[in-house]
Amino acid sequence: MQTRHLSKTIRLALGNPGKAFRRLWALGKGYRLRAWCKLRGKRLVGARSLHVFGHLDIRGPGVVELGDGVIIEMRVTAFTYSPHAVIRIGTHSFLNGTRFGCAEEITVGRDAILGESHIFDTDFHSTAANRWDPNVRARVRAVRLADNVWVAANAGLLPGTTIGENSVVGFGAICSGPYPANVVIAGNPARVLKTIPGAIEVV
Repeated sequence: MQTRHLSKTIRLALGNPGKAFRRLWALGKGYRLRAWCKLRGKRLVGARSLHVFGHLDIRGPGVVELGDGVIIEMRVTAFTYSPHAVIRIGTHSFLNGTRFGCAEEITVGRDAILGESHIFDTDFHSTAANRWDPNVRARVRAVRLADNVWVAANAGLLPGTTIGENSVVGFGAICSGPYPANVVIAGNPARVLKTIPGAIEVV
């Protein structure tokens, strides 16, 4: 993986020096972030060949696990709210201003494209009338996105959401519950609009 990224950067340097410099700068920023997290006791796992073009803000007692070659643009926030909380991002995924709030589990497959969206596995506060009662717990349900999912800007993925492989979540969609693979999802509440081009028809 490291060799592949290095050879790609060398090819870029020959054809586009400016772009190659920006890529090397982002890769160096990724290495510095890993070192800073280790120094500060933040639980960042993996993150080999992490490219940080924007800013990655990691907070909380849980674990943030990044696959190889993840790319960060704009300000991405990965906040955990319990020691056993885990945010997992698959290899070669692109995060562009995404906001995560995790009390249990948020899993994103490989090759994902996540825009400036909100992905939460908790409601943070109970919907019950007595929500101020300290014994009343907010809903917590794992969120899972399969490989090659694209989530557009302003989308909201609520607790218990699952998105199937290759599916696209449209701009501003509010998702809750299971959605199949190979479809376009949009609306509030979000629903399946159509099968994506080139995909096997969903029954």
